[in-house]
Amino acid sequence: MVETLSIAVIGAPGVGKTSIIRQFIYSDFSETYTPTQTRYVHRPSVILNGVMYDLKILDVPPISSFPSSPSQEWLHARCRGVRSANAYILVYDICCVESFEYVKMIRQQIVDNRVGSSSEVPILVVGSKRDLQRHRFTQRRAVSVLVKKTWKCGYVECSAKYNWHVLLLFKELLGIAVARGLRPNHTSIRLHGALQRNRCNVM
Repeated sequence: MVETLSIAVIGAPGVGKTSIIRQFIYSDFSETYTPTQTRYVHRPSVILNGVMYDLKILDVPPISSFPSSPSQEWLHARCRGVRSANAYILVYDICCVESFEYVKMIRQQIVDNRVGSSSEVPILVVGSKRDLQRHRFTQRRAVSVLVKKTWKCGYVECSAKYNWHVLLLFKELLGIAVARGLRPNHTSIRLHGALQRNRCNVM
């Protein structure tokens, strides 16, 4: 039986959402910035601990707010599937404090609007553009402590340009989602392989 997990990737304009997704699925990176204007859906498959999962990754264009109701979710094309996603990747640019403030706002809205306990909704905060480390607006530790201790979310930094920690962030999110939703006593995830074009990602 194949499980399906819907993952919404959300962030301010220009933070690298699409680059991260394309690096993960296609091992591809473009130096040319093309703003995401419409919602894109990617459907890679992964094998985690011998179980196959079909991922529905939503590349969400910038939204002013998280949809507060199911009707609002389907009223705007950009938001379709966002509210009902199984998990969230919130991306910010480590060199842009405004992009982090956007993630802060969206995370709080997810917590306020999703049914049930906030701890039941897997959220991974991702600091992108780690290759521009020298220009970051604050130390990694400060953000990591806030996200992990106060927000109770996962935290990973990555570089889509150099494919650094891109696979790790999806592994991290899937680990949280599976542990909370499918295997409450799940302890660890071992990475057995890497993503290959037109193949499953084996985790």
